[in-house]
Parts: sequence; structure tokens; C-alpha cells
Amino acid sequence: MGIGIDIVDMRRIKDAERFAEGILSVRELALMAAKPDKLSFVAGRFAAKEAFMKALGQGLDQIPLKAIEVLYRGPNMAPYVLFNNVEYDVSIAHDGDYAIATASI
Repeated sequence: MGIGIDIVDMRRIKDAERFAEGILSVRELALMAAKPDKLSFVAGRFAAKEAFMKALGQGLDQIPLKAIEVLYRGPNMAPYVLFNNVEYDVSIAHDGDYAIATASI
């Protein structure tokens, strides 16, 4: 079992939509299009993807970020990671200028 955590200072992301194009899959970009706060959305996804890679024990440059999808499931829209057709648990939170995520595999 692996556990990963990551925190993102959203003030470091200057252009949320441009940043999103570099790290989000097509499905994630479609989810983001419906969100009024695109910066929080992309920062949370970035934190979740980095936390997931840490849980895997992979270097942060060994898996393309677009290959790791953070999607929603269930009526409460809980986030989860989809990687290689397997679902993994992830939790994302925001507070002020920060987004944080944990992942377990």
C-alpha cells in the first residue's frame, strides 16, 4: 500500500487554462469547462496527480500527467484517480490560496 500527499500554492499558477492544457486529459478539460473557478479545479487536479505518483513511488517525471485522470463518481461527486483502467482513492481540499490532495493505492 502506498500513500501520497501534495500541496499546491495556487498563486504560482499564472494562467489556469494554459496550465490545464498541459496537464489535464480531454475528459478533465470538459469537466473544468463547467466550473466557475478554473484555478481551484486545475490546482486540485495537479495536487491529486502528484500525490498519486508519490503513492506509486514513481518519480514525478516518469508518468505523463495527462495519463492520470481525476474524475468524479457517485451522487456526491467524490473524486477518484483513473490510471491504466484502474480506480484509486483520492481526496482533494482547498483553503485560501492552497489546494491539497492525498492518494492511496
